[in-house]
Amino acid sequence: MKKVLFATAALVVVCMAAQAAPVVIEDGFVKAGVNDNGTLGSGGNNPPGILYDKTGTGSYGINDFLTPGTPFEGFYIKSSSGGWGANNTGGSSFNTVAPTTGSSKTASWTSTSTDGALTVTNTYTLTTLSGRSVIAVDTSITNNATFALGGLEFLRTLDPDPDVNAYGVYDTANAILSGDACGTGLHSGQTICIGTESSDSHKVGISRDWSTDPDVYLAGVNDGAFGDYAIGIAFALGDLAAGGQKTISYYYALGADRGTASGGDVPEPLTLGLFGAGLFGLWRSRRKTA
Repeated sequence: MKKVLFATAALVVVCMAAQAAPVVIEDGFVKAGVNDNGTLGSGGNNPPGILYDKTGTGSYGINDFLTPGTPFEGFYIKSSSGGWGANNTGGSSFNTVAPTTGSSKTASWTSTSTDGALTVTNTYTLTTLSGRSVIAVDTSITNNATFALGGLEFLRTLDPDPDVNAYGVYDTANAILSGDACGTGLHSGQTICIGTESSDSHKVGISRDWSTDPDVYLAGVNDGAFGDYAIGIAFALGDLAAGGQKTISYYYALGADRGTASGGDVPEPLTLGLFGAGLFGLWRSRRKTA
């Protein structure tokens, strides 16, 4: 069973059956949906999730990083006062709000948590970073409470599945490289990495359990090089004063191979590892369960 939201006494979860129409951002290299939970993907298993085309011509094919099987992409906030979160499949402690587009390459979503404690804005921009095609994300958190939120933490996490539609394989080759956490398709080689250039205290990780607890990532989780695991980045933000706001900047970088997505940092054994894991993946091809 894959976990959807981390356990915490004050977490409020609301599952909404009806969703507003998602918006789609695209620049030829990347095409992604943004849904009314404020996360990537078009809501549930609806396409597009996250697509990549190395030619920049919008010829994406069927290798969607997100929407095969049980999609999983979301953000999670935790403090000494409670926890909040939202994900692509509909679980959310925020009010559902239709995202808006600023251009064909940008989208924004702003919502207040159902308990009124937080307002969050996620802004998505398709751009390049050090030659890499990225989905740049700015997340702004506003404390609406009359008291400080102590020990504020933030997590963004994704289960990448680039080889499911073409090969029926959910496992990826996973690695932490130059401060990014990356997942690579065993057959296609398509890769997505999550990272940041922020000076805020943070750690990336790889979670076998698809953990949605920022503490797990801040503790340095790295559950293995091969498997149907989630990649993520967590930030330790300290206290947020009443009425205060904090903005976190991070990105998903995409590429036709790990070297491209990670900016050139590829361990020497990767090619042989992918070959061996690919053969193994053919043998154990399976469908993911929720």
